[in-house]
Amino acid sequence: MTQESLISPTDLRDFTKSLGWELVKEGLSDRLYVLQNPKFPNRQLTFPMDLAAPDYAESTQRVIDKLSEILDVHPGTLKTRALNIREDSLRFRIFSEQNGDRSLPLSFTTSLVSGLQQLLKASACNVMRPKAYHPRLAFTEAQQLIEKSRFGHTAPGSFVLQVSCPIHALDIQGALPMGDESDLPFVRRVTLALKRGMEQLIFAIEGDSLDQFVDSLKSTSTPILSSNLCEALTQFYDETLGNSLDISFDWSALEPISAKDSMNGTLRFQRDYFGRIEEIRRELRPKEGHSIDTFIGTVERLSGEMGEDGHRSGEVILNLLLQEGESVRTRVSLDSQQYQEADKAHMTEGAYIRVCGKLLPGRQPRQMTELSSFGLIRS
Repeated sequence: MTQESLISPTDLRDFTKSLGWELVKEGLSDRLYVLQNPKFPNRQLTFPMDLAAPDYAESTQRVIDKLSEILDVHPGTLKTRALNIREDSLRFRIFSEQNGDRSLPLSFTTSLVSGLQQLLKASACNVMRPKAYHPRLAFTEAQQLIEKSRFGHTAPGSFVLQVSCPIHALDIQGALPMGDESDLPFVRRVTLALKRGMEQLIFAIEGDSLDQFVDSLKSTSTPILSSNLCEALTQFYDETLGNSLDISFDWSALEPISAKDSMNGTLRFQRDYFGRIEEIRRELRPKEGHSIDTFIGTVERLSGEMGEDGHRSGEVILNLLLQEGESVRTRVSLDSQQYQEADKAHMTEGAYIRVCGKLLPGRQPRQMTELSSFGLIRS
């Protein structure tokens, strides 16, 4: 067993305490953690205080197995929770009935990772300064949260992305009110606000109360959900795939969580919800206009067709960098000469294109029309 797979003594102690077990002080003199629980008077949990103890791995596994038997929870689940005791973990499960969960479009996986980062940044920015729309997700604290978070192992069951956020990674406070939980650490405020905002979003969609929901977000000075968060959620949907999305949370045991928030509540966004989420995104954002500009980006997908002249032309998906520092997936239609440039960029590692045209508002991938130039940036 590797050191990375071992639960540290203090983490296992804190994990068992979070489940209602109490430390027996007398065991400390023998370099042992001994814990008991009033609900189970005939059971004790015992393991060494020293990670280097010869039987440490076996002792901690016995503790996990005992807890598994007592709580009727799979031991693997308990061990994962103990290993991640210092983190709030989010799981995003993408599933599609029509696709049979066999594969995902490669370009869509890029969108998923981008959407995941934007989701956390949008929630972090809203905790720092609640607004219905943030022109830029540029708060230093939001970027620090992304840098501190870790991409976890994928889990069985469709396609699952997991991200872990250390709850004590940032020693700051935010402006979003959290009721009686104002003393929570910043990262917990971010993950909790994210969960509650998405819960309210689903409730409004399913309860046919979107108009009232949007009006309430616009009228308050501290909205729990922003246009940016809605935009991030739309990146978890692929029109061709027609997928749905489940989001679940595992809370760090180092910080208490209310019974309502700790309940096993997987948030499900059915495929027909994403169109409504896009409507809310538009409503919460200042009126969007057509943007005519020159953009730098990469070629993500080529979907052109062969013409009678033997040359390909047609639709291409780009990933364009905006002036705000964010990126946007964009659909353009190229002639054969432009398509040839796009193909070169797509096949060349680290290659970028420059395109000038009218970027239309709307859901990603957004449409670009009236192209005046398109070409590979040559060094």
